[in-house]
Amino acid sequence: MQRPLVVLDVQRGFISEYNRFLAGGIASIIKAELFNPVIFTRLVNTPDSPLTLFLESPNYKDIMTAGMDPKIAEVMGAKLPPMDQLGVTDLGEGCGAQRYLLTRTAYSAVTADFEELVGNLSLDNTGIYIVGADTECQVLKTALDLFERSVEPIVLAEFCGSHRGLGMHEKGIELLRELIGPERVVKDYMPLRQRWERQKKQG
Repeated sequence: MQRPLVVLDVQRGFISEYNRFLAGGIASIIKAELFNPVIFTRLVNTPDSPLTLFLESPNYKDIMTAGMDPKIAEVMGAKLPPMDQLGVTDLGEGCGAQRYLLTRTAYSAVTADFEELVGNLSLDNTGIYIVGADTECQVLKTALDLFERSVEPIVLAEFCGSHRGLGMHEKGIELLRELIGPERVVKDYMPLRQRWERQKKQG
């Protein structure tokens, strides 16, 4: 089964009262063993990253803001490398999937390291599913970068959110529907899940 899932930045600094549902929801769909591989990502703010150079942001530099949400860390299932270790880490198998962690300093997950990983995995070009934070930023930028590389992005909207509030999430969804096509922004995940589970039972 090849149904790649990218889990964007479910980190302490990107979780607030507005999107606290994300970690539990995403962990549950991973535990259902319907995705493979699963590529987790984390955004870190290094001294030479754009967040520091242009925004002077103090965030995403330490475990308090750049650390993974505990529910996501559980399904990642491995000791994570230090935050200053950029690139791809193989997290081994679990939850019916091969798992990876991509650590980067830019909003988009589509980095040279990501492209190399996807190339090495020899994935069928049947789409990459996207969930996580923030809808109007990392989700949007990652989806657009995949789209422009002729890789179909499929955003599972109910497992995306913004720590800035529902309004920002909805703006992100509106832009995604316009820019990558409404059929690639899935509002109701359950029919997909039911179909995949039937296929899994049928072997």
